[in-house]
Order: sequence, then structure tokens, then C-alpha cells
Amino acid sequence: MRVDNTELFSSYPVPKAVLSLAVPTVISQIITVIYNMADTFFIGQTGDASQVAAATIAMPAFMFLTAFANLFGLGGSSIISRCLGSDNRDRAKRCASFCIWAGLFTALLYGILIMMFHPLPACLYC
Repeated sequence: MRVDNTELFSSYPVPKAVLSLAVPTVISQIITVIYNMADTFFIGQTGDASQVAAATIAMPAFMFLTAFANLFGLGGSSIISRCLGSDNRDRAKRCASFCIWAGLFTALLYGILIMMFHPLPACLYC
């Protein structure tokens, strides 16, 4: 059953509206977990425990970066769509600009922090 978004937000009870929006989100997160488990399984097939450990250690860093991408991407798009819906194009442009620059700044800051705490090899040109 396909429901028009206007009808969903205006006439449905709040619990039913939230549930109809939350279920696809939960399903997508479950698919992501299964995808990550499949990656770990296939890396484990190599027989090298170091590669599995590297994938396991890198996952929190990846999830942290994904959280920031969602913050500026999904959160920003929600605000932008509400601004465009209320015909406030100037605020939508400012919000889009903020999301782009904040995302770039956050990625740059994250990269600098990773590089600061990354151990350097004994010889850079070995």
C-alpha cells in the first residue's frame, strides 16, 4: 500500500506515521550490518588474522565518518526541503552552503586528527 506523503503527515496518527518511516530505515541498517558481516567473512577466508583485525579496527572510524555524513547530508536535506516547501529559497541556499562547507571542514579536521595520531614509519622513503 503506497501512501501519499502529504496524507501521511497530515492525517495519520503519529505512531503509525513514525512506524511507516522507521521500518525502511531499520531494514537498511540491517542490510548494512549483513554487508559488513559478509565483508568480514570473505576477508576471513584469506586465513590472515591481521586482515580481519584491520577491517574490524577500521569499522568504527568508518561508522564515525558516516555519522557525520548523515548529520550534514540527511539533516541538511530535511531543513532544505522544509525551507523550499515554505518558499524560503534564501534560507535553503544558506543551509545548503553551510552543509557543504561544514562537511568539508569536518572531513578535513577528521583527516588531520587521523594523520596526527597515525604512527610514522622509521624511514619515510624506505
